Amino acid sequence: MNTIQFRGALTLSLLLGACGENRNVAPGNRQGADAAPRAAQSGQVYSAEGDITAIAGDELTISHGPVEGIGWPAMTMAFRAQSPEMAEGVSVGDRVSFAFRQDGSAYVLTSLSKAE
Repeated sequence: MNTIQFRGALTLSLLLGACGENRNVAPGNRQGADAAPRAAQSGQVYSAEGDITAIAGDELTISHGPVEGIGWPAMTMAFRAQSPEMAEGVSVGDRVSFAFRQDGSAYVLTSLSKAE
């Protein structure tokens, strides 16, 4: 097999292997297609509680429990802060209550506060 064919076959196998990955869900929380969560409705606001696991600029990663209104299982995912001030006063490890909505392919925090 010549080098170009080999590289093409290798690239194709790597791409096909990556298609089944879900990078936004913790490994223990993945579900089969028949148990897939519902899509968020545009403009709908959902709420949950969780723990902040990372903060990078206006993006907060939160490990949260199930979100009943949208049918999501517990998972860890990134949310974009609606404003930079929203991340002030919280840090990694804090337990928070938050609300969010879908904006295109992103999930935007509409409120965030330390849980009591």
